[in-house]
Amino acid sequence: MTRLRLLVLLVLVAGACVPGSAQRPAPKTSPPLTFGVYAAIGASETVGIGTQDPPREAFPERLFQLLGPGTVLYNFGIARETTQAAVRDELQPALAVHPALATVWLNVDDLIAGVSVDDYESRLDAIVGALHRAGARVLVANTPQLEHLPAYAACRPNPPPGSVQCPLGSVVLPPADQVVADETAYNAAIAAVAAREGATLVDLYAAGDVPDQHPGYVSRDGFHPSAEGASAIAVTFAAALGIRLPSPSPSPTG
Repeated sequence: MTRLRLLVLLVLVAGACVPGSAQRPAPKTSPPLTFGVYAAIGASETVGIGTQDPPREAFPERLFQLLGPGTVLYNFGIARETTQAAVRDELQPALAVHPALATVWLNVDDLIAGVSVDDYESRLDAIVGALHRAGARVLVANTPQLEHLPAYAACRPNPPPGSVQCPLGSVVLPPADQVVADETAYNAAIAAVAAREGATLVDLYAAGDVPDQHPGYVSRDGFHPSAEGASAIAVTFAAALGIRLPSPSPSPTG
C-alpha cells in the first residue's frame, strides 16, 4: 500500500470516529393515510369561523393536508349547528359521498341551546352510528374547556371592561361551575357514544386551559379557534388516527 493511500485511509477512519460526525437520521413520521373520501360534520369550528381564510384554514382542511394524496375532503359543516340540525342538514349528504373517514364535532351549540344530555346523546349516536354502519372510520371530538375563553366572560352579566363583544348576541351564559358540570356530562355522553358505536374519541378537553397556555390558538372573537388553533386541533385528530408528526428540532447549543 502506498503512503498516499495509507494516509487517505487513516483520515477517513479518524473522521468516522469523531463524536457527532455521523449524520443524524431524519425525524420519523408515519406514512400518510389515504381514505378516499373524508367527510367533516360539525358547526362553526368545522366551517372555520375565527380563521382568516376558512376554506384553507379550518381544521378539516388542515387535517386533510396531513392525509394521503388520494383523499378527497367534503366539508359539510354549518355555523351554529346543533346535533338536531346536523341530523337534518348534514348526515344524509355526508352518507351520500360514501366516506371512509368522518369527523364529528358537535357539542358547543347544543350546550348553548340548553339541550338535555339525553337528547344530545341520542342525536349524536344517530349521527356517529349511521356513519359507522356505512363503513366510515369515525372520529368524534369531545367538548373543550369553555369557561376560560375570553368570550365566556363577555357573555356573562356585567362583563369586565375591555372584554371582547359577546359573539352569541343576547345569550347569557351560566356560571362557571354550571358550565363545567355541563361539559362533564356532555363528555361522558360523547365517550359512551364513541364506545358504543366503535368510533375514536378525540379528547379536546384534555388540552386544558387553552387561552392561558396557548393564547394564539383563540381567534380575535375570543371564542373560535384561530388558524393556529385549527392547526393544533388537526394535529390532535391526526394523532387519534395514528399519524405521527415529527417533533420540532432541538435548538443548537454551544
